[in-house]
Amino acid sequence: MRRHVLLLGVVLALAGAWTLWQRGCAGPKPDIETTGGAILVRNQTTDDWLDVRIWVNDYYSGTAAEIKAGSFVREPVSRFIAAQGQTLKTSAAITSVVVLGHTRAGAPVRVALGRPAWH
Repeated sequence: MRRHVLLLGVVLALAGAWTLWQRGCAGPKPDIETTGGAILVRNQTTDDWLDVRIWVNDYYSGTAAEIKAGSFVREPVSRFIAAQGQTLKTSAAITSVVVLGHTRAGAPVRVALGRPAWH
């Protein structure tokens, strides 16, 4: 009986260790995601991004004063506005997202998803 309990404990420990190892080996997350009617931008660098402008489908934009290193911004698609005040509909297809800004040292930041025509 003790051997069965010991064997079960070893099997459970190995299964748990394997699960943790698999999670740790997952590839890096994408810098930009478009899911659930929102745009998610991850700053996976070691520098803070300042004066960030996010362009969706070349015409709709939104801003963030800062995205800290290792942090993210998630905004609903409906918050992005074109120059004439039109909002992006949540049912619209997202063809491109471009993130522009700069670091504290002044280096430019540009991260893109898709094939933007303008930015």
